[in-house]
Parts: sequence; C-alpha cells; structure tokens
Amino acid sequence: MIIEGEFLSGGHLRWNLGWPTPNYAGAFLATLLALAFVFSGSRWRWWALAVEAGGIFLLAKTYSRGAVVAWGLAWLFGVAASRGWRVPAERLVWAARVVVLAVMMLAIGFGWSRAAGIKQSGEATVIEDGSVVNRLALWRGGLKMIAAAPLTGWGAGESGRAYMNWFQELDRDEGYTTMVNSYLHVAVEHGLPVLAAVLWVGVWLLVVAGRGAGDDGRPEPRERLRERGMRTSKQNGIMAAGAALVAWAGANVFTTLWIEPRLWVVPTVACLVLGWSAWNNPGIRLVPLSIASLAIAVFAAGGLYGAGRWLLGKQALGFMPGTNGSVMLVSAGPAAAVWHAWPDPAVLGSTPGKEFRRWLEKESANVRLVVHRAAPLQPGATQAGAECILLFGRQAERIGPSFSPDCRELWLLHPTVPPPVSGKLPQLSTHMTTVVLPQIDEAGNGPAWRRWAKQTGARVVESPASGLDIRAAWPGALPLHSNQPLAKGAKEFSLPSRESL
Repeated sequence: MIIEGEFLSGGHLRWNLGWPTPNYAGAFLATLLALAFVFSGSRWRWWALAVEAGGIFLLAKTYSRGAVVAWGLAWLFGVAASRGWRVPAERLVWAARVVVLAVMMLAIGFGWSRAAGIKQSGEATVIEDGSVVNRLALWRGGLKMIAAAPLTGWGAGESGRAYMNWFQELDRDEGYTTMVNSYLHVAVEHGLPVLAAVLWVGVWLLVVAGRGAGDDGRPEPRERLRERGMRTSKQNGIMAAGAALVAWAGANVFTTLWIEPRLWVVPTVACLVLGWSAWNNPGIRLVPLSIASLAIAVFAAGGLYGAGRWLLGKQALGFMPGTNGSVMLVSAGPAAAVWHAWPDPAVLGSTPGKEFRRWLEKESANVRLVVHRAAPLQPGATQAGAECILLFGRQAERIGPSFSPDCRELWLLHPTVPPPVSGKLPQLSTHMTTVVLPQIDEAGNGPAWRRWAKQTGARVVESPASGLDIRAAWPGALPLHSNQPLAKGAKEFSLPSRESL
C-alpha cells in the first residue's frame, strides 16, 4: 500500500493511503470514523477512543480540508441526534474526539493557514491557495452551466470539457475533468431533475436517521431509557449510520467522489441501516416524510438554478448545448445571422470554445454561432440555413460530391487534408468561398488547395500564422464578413472572378 504519494501541502507530504488522491483517502476515513460513533453512549469504552484516535491521525495526515469539514459535520449530527449533551459522561466522549483532532492537526502542521487557504499580507488577508481559488471559479462556472441547460444537462462526461471551452476565464488554462463537486457534477451533466432525485433520497435518509436515533419505535422502553439518559444499541447504530451519510454528503461538496466505486462501501452500509430503520420504526410516517423531503430537494435544486441565472445574466454571451455535443453561442443583442463551425484541435487547440468566445467578444458580433464537435467526421451536407460555415483543419474532408451547404459564405481555415479530387463543384459556384492557408505550410497541401480554388472560383488568403495552429493570428485571422479588411499580416494570394451573393 502506498501511504505517501506525490502530494504536497505547504511543504508537508500528504498521505493518500493507497487511494488515487489524498482527498479520496480523507473522504473514506471521514465516513468510516463517523460510522465508529456507534461506540458512543452508555456502552462506550476507552479503547474505542484509542482506535478512533488512530483513524483521526490518518485523516489529519491526508491534509484534506474537505474531509475534516465532513468529519466535523458528522460530529455535529452525532451530537444533535444522540442528544449527547444531556449526559456528562457522553459529553466527555464527544469533546474528546474534537480535542484529539485538534491536537493531531496542530502536531502535523495542519494549521489555520492551510485550513482556510489564506495568507496575511500587511493589513490585508488574501486567498492564495490555488485549489480554493480554482474551485470557486469552477463552481461559479458550474452554476452558469446549470442555468444554461437546467433540464437535460451537458451530457455524461462533458462537464470539465464544457467548462473549459465555454465558461472558464480566457486567461486561465487549468484542466478539469469534473466539477470537483458531486452535486454540481450531477446537475451539470445530467440536469436538475436528476440532482433533485438524488437530494430527495439523501434528505429522506437523513431525516430517518434523526428520527431513529432518538426514537426506536418502542414506547415503553423508550420512556424508561429517556429517564435514565441512555439509548439502545439500535439507536446508536442508526445515529452512526446517519453521521456516516452526513460525512459522505459533506465530503462530496469539495470533491467529485461518487464516481469512485470503492468510496461507496461505507455509505452503502449506512443507507441499508437507515432503510431497515425506516421499515421497522412504526413512528415514522413514510408518506409525509417523502413529501417533505421532496420539497426540500426541489427547493435546493431551484436555488442552484436561480444562482446560475443571476451569474449568467452578467455576461455578454449566452450558451445553449445542442445535440451531438454542439453548443450555440448567442450574443446579447438581436442575432439574426446563424453561423456553423466545425473546429479541429490541431488548428484551434484543445479548447476551441475559448477562441470562438475571444473572437465574438472582440468583434461584438450579433450572431448565433453553432460550434459542432470535431468528431466523428461524416461527409455530406452541413446545417441548412446558415449565413456562414467555418471548416477548420481536417474538417475540410466534409467537402465532397454530396456537400451542398445552404449558406452565403464558406471558410476553409488551415485545411490539413488535400482538397477533393472531383474537380469543380457546382454547389460552391454561387458562394463566397475563402481558403485560409498558413504562411508556412506544414501539411504540404497549399499548392493543391490553390489549384482547387482556381477551379472553383474561391479566393485564397495567407494568414499571419506560421504553422497549422491558427491561434497565434486569432481572432484577427477571420473577419466577420469577406468584405471586411483582412487581418494585419494576412495577404490575399489570388482573387479570381466569381459570382457573389
């Protein structure tokens, strides 16, 4: 088992304990330690605290703030659900847990600066921790993504890619695969109805835990135990299961944990215990409980949508995901013209959405730009009714005998494939067609495209870019219309006579 991975925090080595990351290890320990609350109460023994102290030490060595917060939430739930403050001996047990955690954190250097991710600079206190700053930016983007696609989401596995393309700041280049928050991850990829269903089940189980920890469903024994300030083992087990579920729910706020199957072991045990408790407790009315839990879940999902709408209203561009991974960018003003673009990572990079945003923001264009996924390539007709069609790099393969675009302008930008060999295409004879070639032709297809342009009546423009990647000349390499001036450094290679709409 690998205890120490290559994870550092303020010069301290973080333990991952065989998990992919220390955050995973911390989340697992937080749920497991919460389940150990079953030893609280009248049946508690000192040896149990020693076992928990060892687990708390490992939790601290992960340096996972989210895991510590999750354990703290579980501790609060345990104290409240068990009414642990009523019995002096039990108060000592709950207080001892907090003392042990505080001592462990201080002993290993897990201080306030690490916990809060802040630095004191003169009289100002600033957040300097990149993980905190990046998370906050990512979560703001996640709220916007929810508001842009509240019902269907952006698609499974698309949250990180969609954020980097459409919502990440243009000057940032951090890479993401998830939303680093399970709730935002579910809502962004699958929509708010799915998140509401997840929250419904979670709230329902937590209410069952709270009720079952203080009421075992047997009136006479319950009254006698309450007088003596004691609880049954069943009540302790329900309380511990609820605390473990609270720890799991809290840890998922700071990391996308639900995608790791092994982390579901302890929460699954907790859910089974709570389900059994609800079934065997006659004091729990399932129908009213279900209705109340559903109302809370819908309210929470609606709050996320409202926050996202508020944030989305502050930016100039709107975003609407479509079918097959396409995304439509909508400008703030009246947008009559509809453009369609098929990017190629070799030409526009791995996040072409940023380049399109930079382009539209610079030009302040009132257009609707539909950006399609780069793959799969399917030769044939493109979208009908487009004002302009942009084909980048290898997307020029779409040009063929069956290609009949219904548009006013067609742009082929840095094509990385040879032109079609079918000769002059009648379908293109009535369009303003422009082939943009780099000054240094790495693909070696420049002469063939110039000959093709002469046959079809297209014009050829050399962009200021010196290679296939057009971003060095972007966004000026592409004017909004063919009658606008070319980019600085670009030059027109040839402009044969042509019929233009």
